[in-house]
Amino acid sequence: MPIKKSLVTILFLLFSQVGLSQTAKIDSLSKEGFSTLEEYLDKNYVDSVNDVIYARAYLKKAIELKDTITIASAYYYLCKASRLEKAFAYSDSIIQVTKHLKGDKYYPALGYLQKGNCYYDAGKYKEALDYYLKCYNISKQNNNPIYALAAKHNIGLLKNKIGENKEALKTFQSYVSYLDESDIENKDYYLIRGLYSLADAYIYNNKNDSAAFTIKRGGEYAIQLKDSSMHAHYIYLSGVNAYFLKNYRAAIDSILKSKQVFYSENFNAISNLYLGKSYYALSKEDSAFFCLDKVDDFLEKTNNVKPELLEIYLVLIELQKKAKNVEKQLYYTNRLLKFDSTLSDNNTYLSKNIIKKYEVQELVASKNKIIQELKGENKISRKYIYFLLVLAAILLISTLLYIRNSLSNKRKYKELMESLRQDKEESKTQSDNVKILSNSEVPEHLAKEILIALSKFEESNRFIRKKYTLNMLAKEINTNSTYLSKVINMTKQTSFVHYLNDLRVDVAIEKLSTNKQFRMYTVKAIAESTGFNTAQSFSNAFYKKTGIYPSYFIKQLNSEDSL
Repeated sequence: MPIKKSLVTILFLLFSQVGLSQTAKIDSLSKEGFSTLEEYLDKNYVDSVNDVIYARAYLKKAIELKDTITIASAYYYLCKASRLEKAFAYSDSIIQVTKHLKGDKYYPALGYLQKGNCYYDAGKYKEALDYYLKCYNISKQNNNPIYALAAKHNIGLLKNKIGENKEALKTFQSYVSYLDESDIENKDYYLIRGLYSLADAYIYNNKNDSAAFTIKRGGEYAIQLKDSSMHAHYIYLSGVNAYFLKNYRAAIDSILKSKQVFYSENFNAISNLYLGKSYYALSKEDSAFFCLDKVDDFLEKTNNVKPELLEIYLVLIELQKKAKNVEKQLYYTNRLLKFDSTLSDNNTYLSKNIIKKYEVQELVASKNKIIQELKGENKISRKYIYFLLVLAAILLISTLLYIRNSLSNKRKYKELMESLRQDKEESKTQSDNVKILSNSEVPEHLAKEILIALSKFEESNRFIRKKYTLNMLAKEINTNSTYLSKVINMTKQTSFVHYLNDLRVDVAIEKLSTNKQFRMYTVKAIAESTGFNTAQSFSNAFYKKTGIYPSYFIKQLNSEDSL
């Protein structure tokens, strides 16, 4: 739930400027059940006739005034009162009319924040991050802690999206602590939403007691502020916390109550996830399927893939197994692979960019602040100079290592692909290999037989069987394990285990190079299908043979296909 706060006080003043009296406006809102414009803006996110009438009249008068800030505020009002597809256009208009402003406390930062919120609600997290960073940077430049804080909060939400729950919790703890001790404008608005994000983070860090305490505090705060929307959010969150405490009936009760208030697709999807899982835990399989299948429909319609939503497929696949519906098992398995691939793309971008663009920017900003403070001092401690030099050296070394590794990986990838294209034959012939063994303890005629058997073994793909041993192979080719081990050691220049792993890696490389569907599997699935016990052992063997990891190899293959 991204922070989406308007400057209500300024909007009141602007309405009086454009010919709509504050008294008339409040009277009109009272007829609709709202006491203030602030309450109206916070609780209305859909188009209505009154929204359009007020907003268009406001914009028309604002344009007549030819005042940039007033026009931007008019577009902001339209953005707040509109559905998502229109909100995108209005947030663009805010940015367009204010992007050249210098030193303004609110704009264009507010435009970038709203555009980021639109992308967040649409599930386009790459774009959301970009706009939150723009808002954060401009807010810092213009000394506006409110929007810098809002952007930081929303970046914390993105950390939750990629499973960095501990880091997200630290962000929200810091956020709420700052608000508790500050006296900023519209503090209530930010604090009640900050407590919600903090409680959510506690849940996903398995701190359920802290989550319950924070939910109680936030829910009471919502009642005190007469904020029925946020109160419903806290009811929903208490249901999620109950689910993780395995109190499934309480979870269902709370989530169903909250669903009576909210109608957004995003909220319904996540609510149906926890309803479905709760029903499944209570063995109410028909109700579980009904809820989880609705989440599948949501993913197909929006492609808004959240990590936790993919959990539905594990339950759906299990339900189809029980029903012995093989076609549906395959269907949901393919859906999981499809959306897991989409999520992997988002996660890679988000984790890379949150760490490099946001946290490094925090570090650089801190460093620059220290430098500016040092410039104004006549006396300076040597330890600060050493600190800055060490910091600069670390940053430089890290950058050089990153560039070197990147170039090295590209070179190794090209060499690997070149060897595949040329289909190079082994440099040693069978007679060469026998010659190598001439001075060993293996009789020449037995060495020839073993080499012929190994050649057939390599073509058979029997080596992709798990737990394949030297004794098993020796028995299959009618020789003893001692002779077989010596032949492999002398001719392959490696041990039996590494010889087996190299063969398996060759199979993986071939399948990944020729089968796009195979690339969609997880590294763990690829490892298991080629005979490895774990994803780690596969990655290590792949790296030892090629000098690059399988994830990088797959990424480069997909990159070439997209050109």
